[in-house]
Amino acid sequence: MSRVFGVSTSGYYAWVRRPESQRSMDDNQLGDEIERVHKESKQTYGSPRIHAKLRSNGIRCGRKRVARLMKDRDLGPKQAKKFKVTTDSGHKLPTAENLLDRKFDRQGCNQAWAADITYIWTGQGWLYLAVVLDLFSRRVVGWSMQRIMTRDLVLSALKMALSSRRPGSNLLHHSD
Repeated sequence: MSRVFGVSTSGYYAWVRRPESQRSMDDNQLGDEIERVHKESKQTYGSPRIHAKLRSNGIRCGRKRVARLMKDRDLGPKQAKKFKVTTDSGHKLPTAENLLDRKFDRQGCNQAWAADITYIWTGQGWLYLAVVLDLFSRRVVGWSMQRIMTRDLVLSALKMALSSRRPGSNLLHHSD
């Protein structure tokens, strides 16, 4: 092995027996502090912000050193997901009057339900989720998931809610 790397055997064993340098120990200590700040920031800080936070905590270090130690420990900022609008409010289709009018407090079950759609990233791609909530209990009373957003997605969630709860004729169902 020493021939492959072009070092003498005695040089290798001298390197193995050599105690850790002060700089290396300081890097390990600073790296632990960097990991703590990175975790506190929910992994959103990059080296400039971590460097600023360390400086404000009274720890003297250079920005490039922080960047090097972050790279060595495979730490980096997570990109915030960009907001994607999924509701088209500018359509010309007829809309029903808002009877709920943000009155979410209810006195009993099956008086008012609210429904919405969202999308979720899974290991196999995006899935759309339609949910129906009972506004009194705040419980999910119906849901449905599909790979594409269709009318059937919403209807199957509503059918699940209707079959599990069997509400009376005074139910108010609200959805945007």
